[in-house]
Amino acid sequence: MKKGTLLKNKSDGQYIIVISEPFTKFFPEHGDMDYGYADTAVRVKWIECGYEKVMRQRAMKRNWEVINEGR
Repeated sequence: MKKGTLLKNKSDGQYIIVISEPFTKFFPEHGDMDYGYADTAVRVKWIECGYEKVMRQRAMKRNWEVINEGR
């Protein structure tokens, strides 16, 4: 998944676009705890409302389908 990739949610049909190259991020398990896991993430932006969020790439592969691969 690269910057510029367009994805569609499999359940509600919303579209997002990847706005960053993949990077490694620490995801804490339960809020303020000192333990968690590092995983590959990307920053995405919803097309309709402009909301931005950092999402785990692994979770995106299950819930989103690639419409157009970024360059």
